[in-house]
Amino acid sequence: MTRSILANFFRLTQPPSCAQSFLARHNVFLRALTLCLGIMQILLPSSAAAWDETGHRLSASVTLRYLDFDTQRELLTLLQEHPRYQQDFVRQMPAELVDAPPERQLGWLLGQAAYWPDIARGFNDSEREKYSRPSWHYIDGAWLRDSANVQGNIYVNRPPAPEIQGADSSAITSERDADNIVTALDYNTRVLADDEAEPAQRAVALCWVLHLMGDIHQPLHSGSLYSAELFATGDRGGNAIRVGESNLHSVWDRAMRGADKQSRNLLYAATYEDLSGRESDWTLWLAESRKFLIPSVYNDALLDAIANADRIGAERLPNQSLSDDYVAEMISIASDRLGLAGLRLAIWFQNELPAEAPSITRDPD
Repeated sequence: MTRSILANFFRLTQPPSCAQSFLARHNVFLRALTLCLGIMQILLPSSAAAWDETGHRLSASVTLRYLDFDTQRELLTLLQEHPRYQQDFVRQMPAELVDAPPERQLGWLLGQAAYWPDIARGFNDSEREKYSRPSWHYIDGAWLRDSANVQGNIYVNRPPAPEIQGADSSAITSERDADNIVTALDYNTRVLADDEAEPAQRAVALCWVLHLMGDIHQPLHSGSLYSAELFATGDRGGNAIRVGESNLHSVWDRAMRGADKQSRNLLYAATYEDLSGRESDWTLWLAESRKFLIPSVYNDALLDAIANADRIGAERLPNQSLSDDYVAEMISIASDRLGLAGLRLAIWFQNELPAEAPSITRDPD
């Protein structure tokens, strides 16, 4: 069903009509994305382990707005080779989109791909072992390489941990070499860029690239906070800091829930452009995320509360509250980071994704 609809969509949107109607078509696409964002508010799960579904779908939507239709077609053609395409994509499509025009389905499908590595966490044992890679979603803040030359860990009442010198990207040649978000990007981008790799393997790698390029822009995936007593083994990227009924990490993951104005602004700002020749450096993106940890994520009030609880030997940090100013800044940062993630995904796709071989038609003898 979806394969034939998408084939018809891309056939109808090839040049020259593509160039003449690009903006008009993207206005339709934007309305479709707005519908998808509304649907997500109903379907979202109660727990999160990275940017939540809203965030990952938003970054994927921004990506699509930067891409030409040939690249969009290549991504969707590849995604259809996913080994779980029917059960995790076609059968999960919201009822509101099943019979919708194909341009409205397009954003949802790529958004589902961006969120799929989190979906894989909930598979049964054998499928989870095959597809879920928990260590790929984050990185030890002491890990350094290339542009990420400053630790991302925050230390309170204790000295810094020794630095970890990461392996060069050229050394990440197999899945077993990938053990954090940077090396997982090294590995999955290599697979995705290899047009001789198995299509199913490339389709799974596409999901991971979409997901991890989003996650690496989330500050709390770039390091943790350590203290002498209270967080001697780390706060697990804010997961151990209670905030209301949730925790600091989840609050940041869900920053864009309900931020409809900011989401619309991101989508309106993204339009097709030639991104050829631009390079991608995920260690630079990691370094950027780490710069937000102080003072934006761990602000003075939070650091003071942790230092005081640590000094008096408290068994746990009291439940923390976040000011309106803190929340406003968090939403602004999340919006900027997800917008950058979307743009950078588009840059990588335009410059590194193998072009589909042109079809050859023979004149009749």
